[in-house]
Amino acid sequence: MSDRGGRKKDGFSLIEVLTALMVISLVLMLLLSGLIYINTISKKAESNQKLFYSQRYIELYFQKQVLSSEKIYFKNNRVYLQDLENPDEFYNYYRYSVGYLRRYKVYKDGLNPIGKGQSSQFSDGIEYFSMTLGANQEIILKYSLVVEGTVYYRETTISHGRVVEFV
Repeated sequence: MSDRGGRKKDGFSLIEVLTALMVISLVLMLLLSGLIYINTISKKAESNQKLFYSQRYIELYFQKQVLSSEKIYFKNNRVYLQDLENPDEFYNYYRYSVGYLRRYKVYKDGLNPIGKGQSSQFSDGIEYFSMTLGANQEIILKYSLVVEGTVYYRETTISHGRVVEFV
């Protein structure tokens, strides 16, 4: 430290302290903005992953059930697919109800409901669902998924090469 005018400099000047604080605050702001950006990217990736897995689950499940069905029935504007767990005894149809996609199991003979129309929850996070027949008797799934408050509309066509029986 130099001696100016006979006085020895013992500390930092106000300008040096303010400059140091400004540099430190800039570095902290850059770090904080980087963390916020990474968090935003992470949430978007997580949302996309949820959407992808939900969509993939629904489409693969229905594709498997359609392709496993020996016969496909169409009755009362509903598509009936052979049950995957007990294919020799039951068929299933699906219906959207109050935010849930429900599976209804019916007897193979006559497609009559089991008991009092028992159903099981198939999937949640769905805002709309329909399963219909296309012009060439392909199965058309239309549904919308709600992920992180955003609605995503999807449509899938499953070709199966079987004759659909109208009951």
